[in-house]
Amino acid sequence: MYSKKDIVKILNDFNYFIDEITLSNFIKNWKIDAIYEDEDGVEFFDNLSIAKLKKGISLKSQGYANEQITYHIKKLLEEKTSAEEDKKEITAKTASAAELQNLTIDVTGQTLQMLADAVAEKITSGIKEQIQNSEFVTQLLEDGSLKKDNENLAKQVEELTEDNKKLAKRVEELEKSKKLSPINFEFFKKYFN
Repeated sequence: MYSKKDIVKILNDFNYFIDEITLSNFIKNWKIDAIYEDEDGVEFFDNLSIAKLKKGISLKSQGYANEQITYHIKKLLEEKTSAEEDKKEITAKTASAAELQNLTIDVTGQTLQMLADAVAEKITSGIKEQIQNSEFVTQLLEDGSLKKDNENLAKQVEELTEDNKKLAKRVEELEKSKKLSPINFEFFKKYFN
């Protein structure tokens, strides 16, 4: 917040050499409202007010009338408001896209676990079926191939378990890198183009 004295000093720093009386006239003529007035009647203004004054002084030096300056200053407020709304909308879209990416990674992790469980269930049910078939078991016992099949199945189960562990570790690494990495603008580009 800036008082009129502060604004005169700021404008002088930017080579807009005006006094407090001229500043008061500009504020009145261009309808720039204070954002706060203290109990002593001292008015305070914000950064947008300073931007309006700079714009107004620039237009005044180009020969614009007060009504034209007032029009352009109000337009400045509309542009700023529109830009802020655009920024909020982009932020909301970015947040939605980030949430979607989180959901995708979570679903991928869940899917991998479901696949691992399904493969393990399939192997287990296959072994149970083979054991229940007594003729098949008797034949396998006679030629010793049951032991080989069990070893092969155990090896396959071990390989699948290792693969599942590797996949789970990779998913965990991806989730960590996702949290640590900056925003992937390439990812968002395809949603906003």
